[in-house]
Amino acid sequence: MKRVTKPRHGQRGLSSVGWILVFGIFALLLVTFFKVFPWYYDNFKVQAALEALQADTSIDPKSKREIWDSLQKRLYVDSVKSITRENVKMQRKDGKTTVTVSYEVRDSYIANLFIGARFEESAVIDR
Repeated sequence: MKRVTKPRHGQRGLSSVGWILVFGIFALLLVTFFKVFPWYYDNFKVQAALEALQADTSIDPKSKREIWDSLQKRLYVDSVKSITRENVKMQRKDGKTTVTVSYEVRDSYIANLFIGARFEESAVIDR
């Protein structure tokens, strides 16, 4: 019967190049998370502001100025600075006012690379 012998110097884990590669990928994912998370957090705040606008009965849904002022106050309280008047569209049809917030966010990523996202949220005021 033959004896099977183990090699003396078998690989026991990652080499230093492997560890550098793992840490590099982890760092890239971490940088991406810290760049993108605030955008989605702000978008969550925009959604909450639109829902509050939709539930607020003191606002006249026919007055674009009143809707914008109310939305702007809510966004100011939540520190959302990326939304301007040009990003907000209001349309009145069949007794319903649709408020749509559409905006794009961009930021530098690494060196001369950019990363961005486009968001569009809307709420219907039915009064």
